[in-house]
Amino acid sequence: MGRFGSPEALAWLTNHGVHADSVELKALLVPPAGAAAEALTGRRAPTWSVRQTYLVDTEALDLLRAGVEVRLRRRARGRFDLTVSARHLGTPCECLVPRGARIEYDIVPGGVWQDVEVRREIDSATAAAAIAGSTKPRDLLSVTQCSWACRGGTDVVDDARLSELRVHRPLVVRRVKVTAAVPGLRRADLEHFRFPSGRELVELSTRCEPPEVAVTLAGFEQLLAERDVVVAPQYCTKTSVWHDELAGRGRP
Repeated sequence: MGRFGSPEALAWLTNHGVHADSVELKALLVPPAGAAAEALTGRRAPTWSVRQTYLVDTEALDLLRAGVEVRLRRRARGRFDLTVSARHLGTPCECLVPRGARIEYDIVPGGVWQDVEVRREIDSATAAAAIAGSTKPRDLLSVTQCSWACRGGTDVVDDARLSELRVHRPLVVRRVKVTAAVPGLRRADLEHFRFPSGRELVELSTRCEPPEVAVTLAGFEQLLAERDVVVAPQYCTKTSVWHDELAGRGRP
């Protein structure tokens, strides 16, 4: 398994990342998801929670190309939320972070990035109308979210492009909680992502506060080593797979 970030990046997070809300450690596992779930939970056929996540972008994927992802998520009991997320490689971010934004550092084998997201709850009827195409997806975004969608990424997107937003086909997400009896690790989540083409990703993740990175990372690596799971040789983000799917490069 590759190293989770560089020693310099991890040291920076421990000492200077106190402004962040959390740190998330992630690793992709080799499918099938069912076998991984049984190995990690110790239960036969554990119960998965299921939700759907819709990408909101233009037909040409202008936001994804600029490094911004807008997600409409259908949660439990018919609730919805909308997140505008911008990702920046490495630890420092020179952009002006919007008030109320959530800042998280993601650590994966071989990389570290900062994720800044602005989230809001969405009325279920309004969300359903946007999914059905009877209302404009731009109306789902708050003023702050519109600004972050246009200026939060690596390139600036013309505000006029937001009028061309559409709700793309959903990503089906299944999740099972993993109770980790490992020092430094309280719990982890196993998620199974199925894309419209049928492509799958299986990801194990856990969260902690920046000062807890070292001890949580040790526990996370111990969990991966002690359970009968295989870590994928390379890490790829869900965003990159989603982009390939919608750009016509998805493979069944």
